[in-house]
Amino acid sequence: MDFQLDEQSRRMAETGKRLAEVLARRAAGADEQRLIPVESFAELRSAGLYGAGFPAGLGGLGVRSTAWLATVEQLAQGDASTALGFNMHYVATRLAGELPSFDAAARKHVASLVIDDGALISAPLSEPSSSSLLPGSFLPTVTAARTPDGGLRVSGTKMFASIWEASDYAFMLARPDRADDPALVVAFLLPVAQPEHIVVEDVWDTLGMRATRSNKVSIDGAHVPAELVLGPIDDFVTNWIVAQAAVTWGGYTACYLGLAEAMVSWLAEHLGTRKAKGYAQPMGYHPSISSAVGRIATHVEAARLMMYRAAWTADTQGPGLGTCHAYLQAKLMLADAIGRVVELGTTAGGLNALMRPQGYERMLRDVTTAAIMPPNAYACAEMAGLITMGLDPSQAPSLATS
Repeated sequence: MDFQLDEQSRRMAETGKRLAEVLARRAAGADEQRLIPVESFAELRSAGLYGAGFPAGLGGLGVRSTAWLATVEQLAQGDASTALGFNMHYVATRLAGELPSFDAAARKHVASLVIDDGALISAPLSEPSSSSLLPGSFLPTVTAARTPDGGLRVSGTKMFASIWEASDYAFMLARPDRADDPALVVAFLLPVAQPEHIVVEDVWDTLGMRATRSNKVSIDGAHVPAELVLGPIDDFVTNWIVAQAAVTWGGYTACYLGLAEAMVSWLAEHLGTRKAKGYAQPMGYHPSISSAVGRIATHVEAARLMMYRAAWTADTQGPGLGTCHAYLQAKLMLADAIGRVVELGTTAGGLNALMRPQGYERMLRDVTTAAIMPPNAYACAEMAGLITMGLDPSQAPSLATS
């Protein structure tokens, strides 16, 4: 079996690696100050990555799952917060550009805003009532009422709205006003510059991923023009949670994989070269240390292979339960691998690894959210187990939408 990346994926990975070196220069300062490094997003725009998610027919790069994960895996090794935030832009543009239920004129307009005008799009999908343990709870409670001009009037609250303050638009889902179907949502782009209708509450003073500024956003009667109403998505569980697994949370896996790889690289370099007083050999020759590094490197590589298997499944077979299952397993494997890195690697690295100027400490903080990011590792295990047993995950209580 050939596990090599295809040509597009290799090119994208090379671009991501080059940009990671640039992003890394701002990562520590952005983390310390809890600021979105807007200059880093300008670098991503200049590299042509804003249009990665759109198909070539709309002027984009047509980057599919494997190539995108290869990009994020590299970006995260420079600045995980920027990689995670920018992944949400890809989610928004990929979905806007390809979901068949969306209006053709609207998708073309959105593509122009991004590719021609350089718009940055956030994608806040969580709400105060959402739980990464309960995927069904992501059915939005935000409401959207039709306006006489064909647009929408939107009200509600979003949580964990990464890069909102740096974005021009927010890709959102809402329940249409007076809709009879509780599992029907409407997708749209909300212009974020509406201070009289939108309030951002700075609550994101967290352990890690501080530069995403994933704050709470309260929306009261904000307007969406008709040309930014994308269209409906029915049967939320099937057509969103299952069908869009590769897009909506595949990038999370790649981001945290890149972080884990960077942590392994840091440990390998420092423990493979550092010498204790009175010893001629590096500390890595100590069997406890070499064993720890060997274990974590193996776990992380296994997670990497599972992630790319999931991406390959998405690109060759398209959306469906099989693709969703592969991503559930990959994200679960990565969460377990990161647990080993945190336990074994940090102990092997010693107190020296926890000194902030060394860089490992920030990665350690950032990686702690890996198992929590939707779907939560417990939810991944539950859903993967149900599918393995041939049971219908849509019948599980955690996927209930009402």
